[in-house]
Amino acid sequence: MHQNSPVKLKAVVMPHNLMIVDYALGQPGSVHDAYAFRGTRIFQDPANSLPPHHWIWADSAYPSETWCAVPFKRPRGGSLTRRQNMYNHYVSKVRTLEVFKRLVF
Repeated sequence: MHQNSPVKLKAVVMPHNLMIVDYALGQPGSVHDAYAFRGTRIFQDPANSLPPHHWIWADSAYPSETWCAVPFKRPRGGSLTRRQNMYNHYVSKVRTLEVFKRLVF
């Protein structure tokens, strides 16, 4: 008897046009997103995978690189500034709502 287990699909989306430019498929659903991201062409070779001066949005588990914009993390024992919180708010909206609207509608 075969057991059904979820398979992770990791899509890499450009923030300016919400186009899917890379993906990783086949990792078990229990694998962390940041680990699955390592299987993408963009992670392995960003200079040849993204046009110059372009980047992707990601969550705080991903690497903060010139080509990967991530939310600010709250410093230990501190807090984020108002501008950092606002940035995080909008990054979150771009990463989730707009991408899924584009995929579904």
